[in-house]
Amino acid sequence: MRVLIFLIFFSTVFEVFSQDITSHGTKNIKLDLFRAVQGTIQLTHEHLISPSYSLSIGLMGTYASTRGLAKPYLSVQEFSYKDVNANKIYTLDEVEALGYGINIQFRKYLAKFPSKQLKGFYLGPELFYRRLNLTSLVENEAKEINRKLNLGYVGYVLGYQKIIRDIICLDTYIGGGFFLSQYSDEQHLTHYRNNYQIDFTGMYFNMGVLVGIVR
Repeated sequence: MRVLIFLIFFSTVFEVFSQDITSHGTKNIKLDLFRAVQGTIQLTHEHLISPSYSLSIGLMGTYASTRGLAKPYLSVQEFSYKDVNANKIYTLDEVEALGYGINIQFRKYLAKFPSKQLKGFYLGPELFYRRLNLTSLVENEAKEINRKLNLGYVGYVLGYQKIIRDIICLDTYIGGGFFLSQYSDEQHLTHYRNNYQIDFTGMYFNMGVLVGIVR
């Protein structure tokens, strides 16, 4: 139900975004398939701001649970919580994540002769921010933990977008940069060696596969 609310909300927002605010080329609305299997709906609106440059803005809504589609993703996480007062480390189970975020890419399309269409190879900087509310149970105890997690990323992407029959667009990209993570009840950034962790800080490899409609 909450996922449906996210979809209705984002559809309304992107209907506003999709109004013509420039006189150049085309625009599209896309869904990120990678984030979908992680329990996050990301709808992205991209539009040309010149024959070779575009601005891509993605809004994210997360409702991920170990009882839903995101179970494989959440099951590999190693959530733990250190209770300073009790001097004890808890291992967390049945984690649910609820939150929101924004992803921004400024793209330069590399075609030698600009076609005023969102297609071909591109590169550019990427920036995103997410805030998650993590709710979880403590293993073997009737205890619930609630924590808020702030996530940030700054990096660079290289990708390729294909337009099929002037209706459907397929957008794939890879990139790398620096990922930051901090719990609101801690003063310092988190540190993990495994970059598949949600609460990871360090150099990060990023990729995406998006499918959408050209407008």
